[in-house]
Amino acid sequence: MPRLKLESLTDQVRHLLQRDIEEGKLAPGARIREDALARELGISKTPLRLAIHQLKQDGIIHIAPRRGVFVKLPTVKEVMELLEMREALEGLAARRLAWGADETIVCRLRDCFAGIDERALDRRCIKYATADHRFHQTLVEACGSAELIQTLRIINVRIHMNRLRRTAVHHHDMRPIHREHLAIIDAIEDGDGERAAHLASAHVRGVPWQSILDASDAVISEPDTTAGAEA
Repeated sequence: MPRLKLESLTDQVRHLLQRDIEEGKLAPGARIREDALARELGISKTPLRLAIHQLKQDGIIHIAPRRGVFVKLPTVKEVMELLEMREALEGLAARRLAWGADETIVCRLRDCFAGIDERALDRRCIKYATADHRFHQTLVEACGSAELIQTLRIINVRIHMNRLRRTAVHHHDMRPIHREHLAIIDAIEDGDGERAAHLASAHVRGVPWQSILDASDAVISEPDTTAGAEA
C-alpha cells in the first residue's frame, strides 16, 4: 500500500473532525485535546494541527492561546448572517436541481419522508429531524455543484445545523415545515426552477430561527471571548 502524503492525511483528519462536529459527536464549545486525538488516530501532531488550522480558517474551530482548541460557539448574529447565506444558496441548489432533475432524484427526495405521517409528527420528532437532514443533504448533493456543496456544508457545520434541527422539532409544530418540504419536491419534479428556488429560500427564511436559537445551547448571545467550555 502506498504511503499517504501529508496533504492527504491532513485532508482525512480535517474531514473526520468536520464530520464529528456536524454529527454532534463534538459538541459546540467542546475542547479538542490534540495529544489524545493524535494517539487515538495513530498519527503525529503535524497533520492534526494543519487540519485544525484549516478548520479555524473556515470558522469551525477556535484556538485560545494558552487554553486550548475548541469547537467554536457562534454568536446569534453570526448564525443569522450564515442563515441568510443558506437561504440564498439552498434556493440556488433547488433551481439547479429542478433544471436537471430526473425521476431517480425525485424519488430520493420523497424517500426522505417515507413512512412519516403528518398527523403523528409530534410523536416522531427525532425521526423527523433525521428526515429533514437527509432531505436538505440530498437537495444540495444532487444539484451537481461541488462548490455549492462544500460552501453549504461549512455553513451547516458552523451553525451546528443538526443540533438546531433537533431543537426545532422539540419546540415547534413541524407540520407546516413538512408541507414546505413536499412543495419543494413537487416543484423540482415539475422542472420549475424558479418556483423551486423561491420555495426553498422561503422555507429557510420562514423557520422561526430566533426562538430556536433561544432554546438551543449551540450558540452564544455575545462574542466568544472565553474559547468555550471544556467537554
